[in-house]
Amino acid sequence: MYELPFGKGKKYMGDVSNAMDYLLGGWQLSNTTNWSSGLPWTPSLGECGAVSDTGPCRPNKVPGSFNVGVSGSIDPVNHNLTYFTPVSSLAIDPNSVPVGTDLCSLARPTAGPFALPACGILGNLGRNSFHGPSGFYSDLSVVKRFKIHERLTAQFRTDFFNLFNHPVYAFSANNGGNTCVDCGGGNNGKITNIEDGTSMRQIQFAVRFDF
Repeated sequence: MYELPFGKGKKYMGDVSNAMDYLLGGWQLSNTTNWSSGLPWTPSLGECGAVSDTGPCRPNKVPGSFNVGVSGSIDPVNHNLTYFTPVSSLAIDPNSVPVGTDLCSLARPTAGPFALPACGILGNLGRNSFHGPSGFYSDLSVVKRFKIHERLTAQFRTDFFNLFNHPVYAFSANNGGNTCVDCGGGNNGKITNIEDGTSMRQIQFAVRFDF
């Protein structure tokens, strides 16, 4: 919190009249700014049943590229943003091999930097190895204090939440992000909302009396 140095008893204009002090004195500013990396998320596979019966379903990491990041503008129909484009499916189609073939004995499909793990094996891609969009938001309060009487003061304040109206896009398992890297359709790889606990710009006014 910073109290502006103007008005009676302050560094500047400390000898102004009472009327001028009502205009110039008693101003306070306070700010909270958050600039942080995005929330972590773990890539998952579309065909967990082909790898394990229960538990997490992560792919293996192999050489290759996979781009993440907000791209393009908001879809005016579906109201979402593309965060990543899924790779081709890592599933093994049982109809593509002779009947009775043990699918676990086949070579593991790869796409981009991902590969289907061996049956019964947890993929080696680390948990929370990717991060969603970074966040930036700033809250500001402007306060004007008035002295009404020796023991009575009034305070008028204006609070700005997300002052610059900057959206904090949400993409993580905790915020409804579809983290399947080889699933097509739906909202897979899409940003559909802003991060929980954030909002677009909001402004509120308040009057307070201290006695």
